[in-house]
Amino acid sequence: MRTIVSAAAAVLLALACCAVAGAADVSVTLEGNIVCAKCTLKVEGVDKCQTVLLVKNAAGADVQYWLARNAVAETYGEVCTDIKPVTVTGSIEEKDGRKWIVATKIDPRQAPGAD
Repeated sequence: MRTIVSAAAAVLLALACCAVAGAADVSVTLEGNIVCAKCTLKVEGVDKCQTVLLVKNAAGADVQYWLARNAVAETYGEVCTDIKPVTVTGSIEEKDGRKWIVATKIDPRQAPGAD
């Protein structure tokens, strides 16, 4: 009986580990504004332009998703002092206490109230 319980626990642990490992591969789509961590947000310790996606959470506070540098991000370009409304599709990772989004697609969208 102990062998069966131990084997079942091992299988559940393995499945849980696989689920956590695969979580970074899940694609999400977020709407928000991209800004520069250095120029707009004035984040301490950031000494060169870095794009950040600001997304409102349920409480209305901004959640920062740092945009990982890849071909998609490079094609979109840097925003520096601009604030651009966008829809970003990609996978989320946590690194160094920050949420990062590895973009597979960035689409500009119209700012609310702009016609």
